[in-house]
Amino acid sequence: MKLRVAFSFVILCSLLFTSTGCAPTYPKEKLKESIIKVCKNDYNIDVKVRIVGKTVAIYIPLEDLMDFTFALTKSASEKVNDVIMGVARVVLSTDAKVSFFCIIAHDVRIPEIQVIIIKSVDDVKRVSLGDISRGEYGKRILIDVRLSPQSQKERSVKEVFQKMGLDQKWQDQVMNDFFRSEPAALGDIGYWNGRFYVKDITQPEYMAEQMASRVKIEFRENKALTDNFALKMSRGSYLSKGAERYFKLEILAEPRSFQNALNTDIADKVLQAAVRIAADVVHNYKFEDFNYIEIVNQSDSRVLTVSRGMLEDFRKNKLKFGELAGGQ
Repeated sequence: MKLRVAFSFVILCSLLFTSTGCAPTYPKEKLKESIIKVCKNDYNIDVKVRIVGKTVAIYIPLEDLMDFTFALTKSASEKVNDVIMGVARVVLSTDAKVSFFCIIAHDVRIPEIQVIIIKSVDDVKRVSLGDISRGEYGKRILIDVRLSPQSQKERSVKEVFQKMGLDQKWQDQVMNDFFRSEPAALGDIGYWNGRFYVKDITQPEYMAEQMASRVKIEFRENKALTDNFALKMSRGSYLSKGAERYFKLEILAEPRSFQNALNTDIADKVLQAAVRIAADVVHNYKFEDFNYIEIVNQSDSRVLTVSRGMLEDFRKNKLKFGELAGGQ
């Protein structure tokens, strides 16, 4: 999906008011109201806002979100970008501790389909100061078009209720008690029937999702991959096992021919690209709270486990891929 990336370039005082003594333009006590007001007054867009921990979620109902090809319409793209611009202005000029903001947009005609955009506030600051390039910044943004997980869940449960002949009163109570919980993963974030489903996003889970997103980008841009494989799935997670913490990157890349399936050198390209992407993401954020990364190619059941130290050595070209794979 093509979406213009919105940038918010503000004066240094807006970014560093806490250290310079400048008063925040948008006090933390009025953060929610400030976002709503800026979007309405400056862009004439009505939004809803919910704050969970250090994550701000913004819901945008639109009447023309997608065209018949399921691509964002020009009008919708402009409105989404306006909201991103407005939210960025606020979160960069507040004394509230905000690490991420999440845009949730859906077409009121087809509310089951939603667009989710997640951004790191620190990344917005860095691109505003020229610390990272716009190309790199674009790869750090999580953008997804998907069916609302909550709508799918409720539809399935209601079908069961109907078969049971459960009274509507009890249907609502059971649904509220057991099936309308806060999301456990970023993939469950959304808005449905007047309610936000949002979690407080953590840095490692954002990085894990970014690894998966960058794999998708790589499969679109790398001819050596697109000619030989069809990417069906890319999923990232940050997990714990006892005292150990690790990233898990699962990929389903199906060979386009029987010959490719038998060629180990070609199959290695998938794992090699995944390792490079993971190494870059970890390095970009200077993240060290993990022991290893596990990469799984579900098409051939190959699993590659790379320690944190080996991952950095690979990034620095001190280790070749064959040396990583050979230790399995």
